[in-house]
Amino acid sequence: MNGDKGVDKNRLTPIMILRGREVRDGAGVRISRLFGSPDTFDFTDPFLLLDYFGSDKPEEYEMGFPWHPHRGIETLTYLLKGRVEHEDSIGNRGVIHPGEIQWMTAGSGIFHQEMPKSYGQDRDMLGFQLWLNLRKGDKMSKPTYRGIDVNHLNKLQSERNEIKVISGSIMGRDNPLMEKHSLDVSYFDVTSDGGYLEIPKGDGFTSLVIPMEGSLLANGTPVNKLEVAVFGSGRGDIRIEGSRKHRYIYISGRRTNDKISWYGPIVMNDWKEIEDSFRDLQKGTFVRDMSPNFNAF
Repeated sequence: MNGDKGVDKNRLTPIMILRGREVRDGAGVRISRLFGSPDTFDFTDPFLLLDYFGSDKPEEYEMGFPWHPHRGIETLTYLLKGRVEHEDSIGNRGVIHPGEIQWMTAGSGIFHQEMPKSYGQDRDMLGFQLWLNLRKGDKMSKPTYRGIDVNHLNKLQSERNEIKVISGSIMGRDNPLMEKHSLDVSYFDVTSDGGYLEIPKGDGFTSLVIPMEGSLLANGTPVNKLEVAVFGSGRGDIRIEGSRKHRYIYISGRRTNDKISWYGPIVMNDWKEIEDSFRDLQKGTFVRDMSPNFNAF
């Protein structure tokens, strides 16, 4: 991962372009970590980590992500190809299919596992996982799970763009099934046949543009496939365009401006809370709320 930092953090040009690096995670799954470290959080707040997984070799992903804990964060898994079997400590279990999102709020603590599987002759696995930092006052909130079938969302047509509104609002349209989120998260999947789209960005928000097919210009800055253009906290429009067909994810969220302490799957506000979390793991008191909380859209 390399960062190309801009001069003015408030200008509506990318403050950095992040380029991923290959890592092995879970039980050895091969992924591309587009970003994910305390060093980048000051720029990407409220977003902690973004992983891309894409492979047609089951031996690179079927070992999966066996049971592991999370606290203090949310995870959004957007699956484009393949399937992922999941199960958690509050009783949720099922299969994520292509075009579906798993939005999990770990809150006060949850254990879960995610096990990618190939479909018969279809061996492709493709998708993204995003981690969001919960605000200090929400770190110990009730764990929740939401399943979103993007295939059933209304597709918004704008000029030469098709927009799937997973969360947030654009041009007066939103996903009415998603409740208001404290971080005002927008998550759009946009396919363009060569046109442009201008997306308004609010003050105090961080916005990310990630091409997944083709390359594009974000306010005049070239952004290539699986690079992340990071826009800082200033207000203005982000014009995204390309001369050829392209597809990208646009993600935006209100900054927390919180200090964090981060160790593996647990992200809190100070190191004492990290120590308390590992003490809870040792004592078997990590999961504090076992009551199911599931919504499927």
